[in-house]
Amino acid sequence: MRRRNLIINTFLLTFSTMSLGILGMVFRIYLSNQIGSEGMGLYQLIMSINVFAWTIAISGIRLTLTRLIAEEIGKKSSKDKIRRLLKCGFIYTLFFSCISALGLYYGSHFISTVLIGDIRAQTPLQILSFSMPFIGISACFNGYFYGCRKVIKSIFADFIENITMIVIVAFFITSFSTSNLEYTCSYITLGMTLGSIVACFCAYLMYIFEKKNKIERSIEKSNKTIFKEVVSVALPIAGSAYIQTFLRSIEDILIPKALKSHGSSTATSLSIFGVIKGMALPLLNFPSIFLASFSTLIIPEIAQYNVLNRKKSVNFVISKVIKFTLIIAFFATGFFMTYSSELGQILYKNDEVGIMLKILAPLIPFMYLDRIVDGSLNALDQQVYTLRYNLIDMTVRIIIINLLIPIFGIDGFIMVLFISTTLNFSLSANRLLKVTKLDFSIVNWVFKPTISIFISTFVIKKFFYYINISNLALHGVVIFIIYVFLLFISKCISTKDITWFIDAFKKDPEKSSWSELNLYKQI
Repeated sequence: MRRRNLIINTFLLTFSTMSLGILGMVFRIYLSNQIGSEGMGLYQLIMSINVFAWTIAISGIRLTLTRLIAEEIGKKSSKDKIRRLLKCGFIYTLFFSCISALGLYYGSHFISTVLIGDIRAQTPLQILSFSMPFIGISACFNGYFYGCRKVIKSIFADFIENITMIVIVAFFITSFSTSNLEYTCSYITLGMTLGSIVACFCAYLMYIFEKKNKIERSIEKSNKTIFKEVVSVALPIAGSAYIQTFLRSIEDILIPKALKSHGSSTATSLSIFGVIKGMALPLLNFPSIFLASFSTLIIPEIAQYNVLNRKKSVNFVISKVIKFTLIIAFFATGFFMTYSSELGQILYKNDEVGIMLKILAPLIPFMYLDRIVDGSLNALDQQVYTLRYNLIDMTVRIIIINLLIPIFGIDGFIMVLFISTTLNFSLSANRLLKVTKLDFSIVNWVFKPTISIFISTFVIKKFFYYINISNLALHGVVIFIIYVFLLFISKCISTKDITWFIDAFKKDPEKSSWSELNLYKQI
């Protein structure tokens, strides 16, 4: 494996993801303080529809191009073949993005009045419709950049998009402060749309500047054959993505309605929904920004190994990423459960958020691993199974939403989250274990991290309380240091892990053959 590329690209992507994640989290907290829990509930409903529209616009093309281009590079195919793959991706995504844009614009009244049940969502949805073609094209460029390991270009486009959006939204909210939630949500969606347009043009310029040398025409495959190849991979991935986002959108729409059936008012239902979906869950997912780079970057690594039939290499990479994911996940779980009340007050000035953080924190390992497992299955050409499991998950979730929430209210919604999250993860993880023959080390991957984080949080919180130090950031840093130390002395983190990291810089992968790579020798 070209580990230097993997590690350097991981550093680049992790740094950018962390920066944007922190900025996005601060921005979300800013919004919650501006529009309150009811406003966050309405905003979250609009975003649920928007994510589904994005999914239709992209229709699996980013992951498809990442995988196919990585495979062609692994097979040392011509540059012309890769360019034609990208062009076929453009045709594919323009078709779906135009459908998404037209459907969102002309269906905004129906969506806002019938589905969401709030006419204030109509204008923001119409504004978002104009971003769909640009989002689709940007997804193609990102898939190309990731497949070619040119991560920095995709990072730059992401920065431009997010910074543009945040600046525009902050400007409008500051300049035209209003209590009208429709206007506030319109400002947000306008910033998102303009950010998408700017990012698309930035990606296009970076791609154009890259084409300096004339590329000879390849006759390996016809354009029709390449397009069929793109469609055959993208449609199952798209189907799986449709189901996931449709499920989330339906869930978001059904929950306020179900809460009303339980006896809550419209404002109260939106407020409860905003506390969980707009405040608590995003905060629980925040530490996963440390892992987001792996979920994207391991796809081309695993895809290349898989096409070369290097099964041991596939297992090695996936096991390392799963182990790292669980280490971060258990740290986050322990920290959120221990400091849930403090976080709710400091960030949102809301005790209900703190309660939800403590209740939902045990779901963190399943949520974090789900991204890694799904990405690994897609890279291993198992996207049909991912689609099947999401169908099962969707059916179960819709049934229990309608059964539990009208009876138990918000407690029913919490039950839905636990049942659905664990079910979907269990099915996907079971398939991954069968395909890869991974040896799941429950002692090193689960027991040791659990015991280590329990000891770390218990000791540090008691000690700092005794010496009257209440700085939450300091608590977190010290807990993490002790947590890692305990993992090391318990041999959960081994010297082999450190060696695997350091050896990446001993040889230049570009000048080494596959048989000379240290990773291959270790395996």
